[in-house]
Amino acid sequence: MGDVNKIHVEIFGELLTLVSDEDEKYIKDLAAYIDSKIDDIAHPNARAGMHPTTLSLLASVIIADELFKERGKNQSFNKDMEANIKENERLQTLVDELWQALEQTWNDVNAQKEELERAHAETVEYKLAMEKARNELADYIEAFDSPGIKGVITTDLSRKNIREAT
Repeated sequence: MGDVNKIHVEIFGELLTLVSDEDEKYIKDLAAYIDSKIDDIAHPNARAGMHPTTLSLLASVIIADELFKERGKNQSFNKDMEANIKENERLQTLVDELWQALEQTWNDVNAQKEELERAHAETVEYKLAMEKARNELADYIEAFDSPGIKGVITTDLSRKNIREAT
């Protein structure tokens, strides 16, 4: 709390000294607001000749009405704010869950990618091995197709058949 100040104001022609720890400008603004409400009620075309106490009471009712309406708006705003906070929390939870699912999916994709890369490497090795085997087989076939080798193989096979028969 700040220092207590004596603040001089005028409301509907009455000079008042108010004691408050509020800022002087704030207090003067309050007094000016009240004065304007009383002036609105006392306007010569509307309610000329009303007693100042009656005017003050009517101004009090109008100001109280404004206060209650603002409180109602504030309560409605607070309820909306609470609902928005709850919705925000729900959405944040959903975002967190989606983020976790995305991370898991990312990890799964990376694991599958690594598996595919391993499988690809194995396939390349297999293809190279198959190509090597094909070339070796072609070399053997070429060697067996040559006339000098055919006779040797045939003779060797004939001897083997004879041994097995006996």
